[in-house]
Amino acid sequence: MLDVLKNYYFLLRIDKPIGVYLLLWPSLSAIWLASLGRPDILIIIVFCLGCFLTRSAGVVINDLLDQKLDRKVLRTFNRPIANKSVSNTEAILILFVLASLSASLLFFLSYLSTLVAFFCILLITTYPLMKRFFVIPQLYLSICYSMGIFMAFAYYENSFPINCWLLFLANLFWVLAYDTVYALSDRKDDLLANIKSSAIFFQGKEYLILWICYLLLITFLILIGIFNSFSIIYFLILIFNLILIVYFMNSTNFDKPSDCSNFFKKNHWLGIGIFISFIVAYL
Repeated sequence: MLDVLKNYYFLLRIDKPIGVYLLLWPSLSAIWLASLGRPDILIIIVFCLGCFLTRSAGVVINDLLDQKLDRKVLRTFNRPIANKSVSNTEAILILFVLASLSASLLFFLSYLSTLVAFFCILLITTYPLMKRFFVIPQLYLSICYSMGIFMAFAYYENSFPINCWLLFLANLFWVLAYDTVYALSDRKDDLLANIKSSAIFFQGKEYLILWICYLLLITFLILIGIFNSFSIIYFLILIFNLILIVYFMNSTNFDKPSDCSNFFKKNHWLGIGIFISFIVAYL
């Protein structure tokens, strides 16, 4: 029984919560921005649970569809479905439970938020297929990881104003940056398995693309601050976030898989920094 639970634990990537964090921080930032710094505690709880359940469902779908490809990649060959420690039937049952729990959270949201959630489901279920024919699947993932932003604005404003789109664009380039670095660690295996990724598409220009993405992230956050007349403290925190980016970039050897993995995880701290900037903006 313990072995079964252990396999489920690894299937849901509970040992690697970084995916939940990177989904959560932009969602919470959107809640603060959309609510003008006055979020409902219940909605914060709903979004926190939603991020965990959505990410968990996403990795199960990904592992089900990619099990044959996973066996060809060093980083993924030992995933529970790929190594058959969890059967397809078990994975589908777990997915059903996760989907049911996620659906129950929709009762706390608005009609428009629910529509966005259903669109999010479509994105999550089709994302694993992107690496088979779309040259930059990380861009598709960027949209997936930005749906919490649209759900927050749908709930609080029942629309998608300029604040929503600016935060979406900021997050889009942020996800593209850190997931491209994540893909760098798999590039050799992906080439052999004929899997597409931004690390392959941007080969030879990775460093330039990363800088462009991160500078666009900061640029769109600055525009949010200007548009909303935020205090100087907001912009000072953005400067601190930029310093973090410079440190991450200059302390990483992008030819070393372990460094790429650490770089990916460090973005958790950048997400916290961005979230704090929105909290401070409304104090």
